[in-house]
Amino acid sequence: MIGVSLNRDKKKMSLRSPLSLTALLLLTQLASQLFAQSVSAQELLILNQQGQAAVNVVVYLQPNNAENRVVTAQPAKAEVHQKDKQFSPYITVVQKGQEVAFVNEDDITHHIYSALGPKRFSFKLRHEQEQQLIMFETAGHVSMGCNIHDWMSGHLLVVDTPFYAITDSQGKVVFNALPEDDFTVSVWHPQLKLNDNQQLQTFHLPNKQPIVITLEAEFDSIPKQQSLDEFEFLEGY
Repeated sequence: MIGVSLNRDKKKMSLRSPLSLTALLLLTQLASQLFAQSVSAQELLILNQQGQAAVNVVVYLQPNNAENRVVTAQPAKAEVHQKDKQFSPYITVVQKGQEVAFVNEDDITHHIYSALGPKRFSFKLRHEQEQQLIMFETAGHVSMGCNIHDWMSGHLLVVDTPFYAITDSQGKVVFNALPEDDFTVSVWHPQLKLNDNQQLQTFHLPNKQPIVITLEAEFDSIPKQQSLDEFEFLEGY
């Protein structure tokens, strides 16, 4: 009877062991994935000199290891709109080699140009012609205007990294799937009164805690995209 009982116990163990091992492996894998996700996501909070949220500023991260700058997926086409005789959005950030569509939503002609920076261009954008595509192959700041509506201004920042974002209404950005590396963190805005309109700091990321960056300079006022006088444009321009 003892032998039979031992055999039965062995059978029970042999039936339970594979199931327990499988469950353990699944739990281990799930825990590992959750841990990796929690570590690879990095939140940054950008504050102005008064300790308030810095809204609509560009934050981009340049990893020290060049291999971490490789683009794994082609970013979506960016768009810069002309609406109500304004550039919308005022600031756009794209990755080097990315295509940008200029979209005229007004029922009038715009003449978009950039005279400075890594990409100089000038083209008319009639309301019948909905968009113009331009590829930006060189990193840098592209300042834009309109030859017809001289109050219009917009800015395009081309970066050489896949890690970039614009702060939200709380001054926050979150980068997901961030590789572990030493990063140069750049905070940029065309009105930030620093050299090249940016503040640079170095961090080892990702960090389990949010990174708080307080800007060392004030902002110039953003020019109003509004005409003092309304006027019609010559037909056929």
